[in-house]
Amino acid sequence: MSASPSSKPRVLIIGLDGATLDLVVPWASDGKLPHMARLLKEGTWGPLQSPIPPITPPSWSSFMTGMNPGKHGVFHFIEPQPGSYGMRYINAAHRKARTIWSILSDAGLTVGVMNLPFTYPPEAVNGFMISGMDTPDETSDFVHPRALRAELERTVGKINLDIRYLGFMSTDERRAAVLKELAQIDEQRTRMALYLLEKHPADVMMFAYTSSDTAHHYFWQFMDPQHPFYDPVGAKKFGGAVLEIYQRLDRAVGLLLERVSEETSVILVSDHGGGPVSDKVLYLNRFLANIGLLAYKTKGPLGNWAWLQRPVRYLYGWLRSSLSSKQKSRLARLFPILRRRLEASYTAFSQIDWSRTQAFCNEVLMSPPNIWINLKGDKPQGIVESGQYDSLVGRIIAHLYELKDPRTGRQLIRKVYRRDEIYQGPYVNSAPDLTLCWWERDSFVTKPSFPEDRGKPVVQIRSEGFQDGSEWSGTHTLDGILLLKGKVFRSGGAAKDSRIIDLAPTLLHILGLPVPEEMDGRVLTELLDETFRAGHPIQYQKSTGGDSRPAGDGSYSEEDAEKIEKRLQGLGYID
Repeated sequence: MSASPSSKPRVLIIGLDGATLDLVVPWASDGKLPHMARLLKEGTWGPLQSPIPPITPPSWSSFMTGMNPGKHGVFHFIEPQPGSYGMRYINAAHRKARTIWSILSDAGLTVGVMNLPFTYPPEAVNGFMISGMDTPDETSDFVHPRALRAELERTVGKINLDIRYLGFMSTDERRAAVLKELAQIDEQRTRMALYLLEKHPADVMMFAYTSSDTAHHYFWQFMDPQHPFYDPVGAKKFGGAVLEIYQRLDRAVGLLLERVSEETSVILVSDHGGGPVSDKVLYLNRFLANIGLLAYKTKGPLGNWAWLQRPVRYLYGWLRSSLSSKQKSRLARLFPILRRRLEASYTAFSQIDWSRTQAFCNEVLMSPPNIWINLKGDKPQGIVESGQYDSLVGRIIAHLYELKDPRTGRQLIRKVYRRDEIYQGPYVNSAPDLTLCWWERDSFVTKPSFPEDRGKPVVQIRSEGFQDGSEWSGTHTLDGILLLKGKVFRSGGAAKDSRIIDLAPTLLHILGLPVPEEMDGRVLTELLDETFRAGHPIQYQKSTGGDSRPAGDGSYSEEDAEKIEKRLQGLGYID
């Protein structure tokens, strides 16, 4: 650290999306990550628990608010479309709670944030904000203040977002292209971060990288011989891909640390961890149909023409992966009814008989094992009376716990959470009714269910490898990473029982600001230096009020929704 003691930032936060101690610790111990090894040696570190389930939008939103999703209202990349059974993509404007950036700005501190997921549209902070992965594309207004964008592009060129959709990574050429582009984006972000540190220093600065998460999703099977679909041939080319990305991020960490003072508090954080996917597949709507809680139409056009559904789904998948955002938007405007029917057919929602369905799963995004109750008064064609709710939920849980691992005969699902077990706050009813634990090692993955496959097993062991490059070989785990270094923190020792919602109140406290009482997180006092802790008692304050964002629901336009779908598809969040 070479900056002068009086220079900013007071706090430097580095976000490594999806980074896991399972990789960082052994690689750092082997000398492969020297800068992270230094933080491990000189600072305090340990696992950092994500909210349930451990996915990007609720995790980073909980980091920014210090609250559980039941208070900030972000549970996934999507949320139910009001008045329908469909889903809509969401962004940071849908978050219902105030962020740490707004609180710090109002307290007179300056902040600078770059590429943090779920910050689009950017907040009008006292400083700068460059939005992350919920930005539709490079033409969007994703930099605050607007003038900063031109300044940055004069320095680093056109600002790139996440990897462009290069097609399914089903060939070595496409995989190599993705790795090359990830490197270019990481290197540009590091140049931007160094420039911002020099030219626009702020009291609190955060720079986030997402390539670690992308690497897990697409390259885990090449580095891990224990992976159920380990590819020894592909490993010769790509076995070191994940390590190379971690090493590039480690170099970025080193460069950033060189530019800050010894007085700067450094926080290295990830929103969740990573690990290999399972070879066990659960078809959740098929399960619900088998126990009599989900029914498909047997009469009418869809019942009589069920044989057409498979080719229609194939057509929709091809269109979605082949057309540009503009082409799909134009097609949607020209043929809106056709588009809705294609989408409904792809998810099999058009074939569900809601008048006879009590529970269902939305099977669109990766990691979707959530169950919704078709509750009367809540869902458009709800049939479940409120007095039946608890017994129905209990029945579903009991049946889920009866599912067995076909290989071992053991219980497949280790935990099923009712929503009020994991969420508290005014937006709990926006959450799925049941969340199945899929994030533990060797659990299961889910795939879409279709009525013509109803007679097939609910749980299957996949014997074949990945058939197309959109499938993940790595997934998320509950525990991310936390590394702390600075005079306000303990030197050495392990961080235990830390949660991502604890970082906002801890950050406020080390900056001498009161902690809002509505925050669910706690100040991590056990990780603070004893002298600092003794001289700085925790102060609290009553509600800080609502978010500072302009009025409106912040929903994407149809064209922007297509762009977001394309980005999520490129990252593998959509089959």
